[in-house]
Amino acid sequence: MTMSEAGRQPKLLAFAGHREIPDKAALGAVIRAELLSIRENLGRGMIAISRAATGADLVFLRACVELRIPAIVLLPLSENDFEDPAEQELARHLTGVALAKHVSPEGNLVEWADVLLFASDGTPSEETAEDARDLGIPTRLIHATTLETRWTIPPDASRRARHGFDTRQDLLDFLDGRFGGNP
Repeated sequence: MTMSEAGRQPKLLAFAGHREIPDKAALGAVIRAELLSIRENLGRGMIAISRAATGADLVFLRACVELRIPAIVLLPLSENDFEDPAEQELARHLTGVALAKHVSPEGNLVEWADVLLFASDGTPSEETAEDARDLGIPTRLIHATTLETRWTIPPDASRRARHGFDTRQDLLDFLDGRFGGNP
């Protein structure tokens, strides 16, 4: 595959983050800036993938909507995830405008990601970040309190998409098959 062909493939940006966020507005501003920067690297065909849990996930999904970045949302098996009815309503709204949504059991959402954006409180042992590192996936860490950012491995725009699909539709069809279609 040539560099131009790799640049046309849809690239996946996975997001994971903590539930407890001290300043959601400040984190949202950092996430929007990171999304613009990562999209510049991955290309305009970038697709975000995230869970729709309380906390940082909803901040991320809102930023995707604001920047018109298509998102695939992985829903929890139960809506009991939300203690705050306003957050539950926000999650419903954000998933309602998603490119695709799937009910997904807990598990690894980075296996197909080309880049991971991760908002963390700095806890040294973070399973998602460790999985990404073990898979060689470039990860942009955001400290949820200090809002400092750093790369673990810088992304390479010329690299073929990890998921291996050449079109957005092929990727969506695969996910429909994997997760049993949209709820």
